Amino acid sequence: MNESSVDIAATAPVRKHVPMTSSFALAGANVLVAGATGGLGSRFVGQLVAAGAHVTAVGRDHGRLEALDLPAGQTLALDLRLPNACVAAVDAAAGRGPLDLVVNATGVVAFGTVADVTIDTMEELFLTNVFVPIMLSQSALPHMAPGSAIVNISGVIAEQNLPGMATYGASKAALRSFQEGFAREARRQKVRVLDTRPPHTETGLASRAIQGTAPNFARGLDPDTVVSIILQAVTDGAKDLGSAAFASDR
Repeated sequence: MNESSVDIAATAPVRKHVPMTSSFALAGANVLVAGATGGLGSRFVGQLVAAGAHVTAVGRDHGRLEALDLPAGQTLALDLRLPNACVAAVDAAAGRGPLDLVVNATGVVAFGTVADVTIDTMEELFLTNVFVPIMLSQSALPHMAPGSAIVNISGVIAEQNLPGMATYGASKAALRSFQEGFAREARRQKVRVLDTRPPHTETGLASRAIQGTAPNFARGLDPDTVVSIILQAVTDGAKDLGSAAFASDR
């Protein structure tokens, strides 16, 4: 654990955990949001705080974390791709008690044919989109009490891959496949794993591709609406949230 995570644990009061049922309220929940400064992550932070949750927000950029305007001790600058960073993030959030909810909103995108995508791009896609969620889940599970939940975002591309996005889509399909197996393991501990697959959403991620240029997408979904739907699914006890769940909000 690094020094910053120790500070968070030291300043956060330890609370008595109240086990959640398959359907639960967000008020009072102890939540870790990874990728908290991104287009979806920042909305998760905002809506969770508004719902009364205690949020530990993790991101790579100190300035963007400060812009979330969270109380002192609730943000942590970490690159979750690095060894032990996921452990440090979880330890920081668990300093005030068992985790009720972990939201992984990290992710990168790349465009281009399979012939054009570089090895470096492939490595970054799978490191961020697959390895980080696996490492975060592995680190979080021992700190989660019965009735808690882990949320990942594989996206609609995990349901049907597309030309020009095949490598990116493969990373997201791998994430979805991981969650399918992990959900069965976590169920033994009564922890719910929720895979969410929203269609293209206006987060700005496509304009920040690590390689290539985005095609001309039709206008995507509103990110606040997408986050609201996902959090509603969390509170309703959903175990899967496919793209069809977002269809009426286009």
